[in-house]
Amino acid sequence: MDHNDLVELVLARVIEKLAEKAACQGPCSARNGDGLKDERPGLLVLTQGHGEDCHSVLEDPCLQPRYRTECALLRDYQVDLDEFEVVVIYGFTNDVLCRLASGVCDTAFTRLAQQALLSGKRVFVPAEEVEAMNASCSLPAPYCAMLREKLAMLTACGLTVCARRDLAEAVLNGCCCAAKPAAAVPEKELCLNKRVITERDVTAADGQKATCIHIGEKSILTALAAEYAKSKGIRLVRDADC
Repeated sequence: MDHNDLVELVLARVIEKLAEKAACQGPCSARNGDGLKDERPGLLVLTQGHGEDCHSVLEDPCLQPRYRTECALLRDYQVDLDEFEVVVIYGFTNDVLCRLASGVCDTAFTRLAQQALLSGKRVFVPAEEVEAMNASCSLPAPYCAMLREKLAMLTACGLTVCARRDLAEAVLNGCCCAAKPAAAVPEKELCLNKRVITERDVTAADGQKATCIHIGEKSILTALAAEYAKSKGIRLVRDADC
C-alpha cells in the first residue's frame, strides 16, 4: 500500500467515525451504562446554584427506578423540556416568584421554569424553598399579601408546593398535602394624637413594628411622613376617636 492509499484509508476511517458520533449525539445522551436507551421518563432539577438539597431528588432511591434525573445547571440550562415529565424547582425566592407570576422571565433559569408551567409539565417546589412562605420573612404585611396572591396564581397554573419530606411521594403518586404559608403577622395598630404628624413620628412607629397608624381627623400629615409610611407599607387611617 503506497502513501496515497494509506492517507485515503485513514481519511475514510475518520469520516466514518465522525458520522457515527453525529448520529449518536442525540439518542446516546439518554442511554444507560450498558449502551441501551434509557426508557425512564425524565425528571429535571432546576436550580440557580450548586447545593446539597437538590441532591436529595437527584439521588432519591425511590425516584431512581421510575425517573431519569438530571440537573439543568450542570447542562448550563441547555435542555429540551420535551425530554422531561417532571420539573422540581429549588431556590424559589421572592424575586423568582414575582418574575414568574408577572411573565418577566429574562434569565435561563426563569425561562425554563416558565416554559415548564406553560407546557403543562408537572412542576414541584419544596415548601422550604419558597421564600414567601418562610416564617422569618419580615416584610410589610401588604407586600406579604401580594406575594401570597402571586403564589396562589402560580399554583392555579399547575405549580405544586409541598414539604420536602413529601416530595418523592407527590412526584410518584400525585399525593401531596398542600403546604400552608406561614401565618401572617398580626397587624399592629398605633394611635398618634398630635396636631402635626411628621416623618419622625412615622419612623418611630415603624420602629415599634406598627403596620397601621390611626391619626386624628384634624391632624396635619406632612408629605414626608406620608411618603415614608407608603414606602414601608404602613396604613394611615383617619380616626375621629384618635
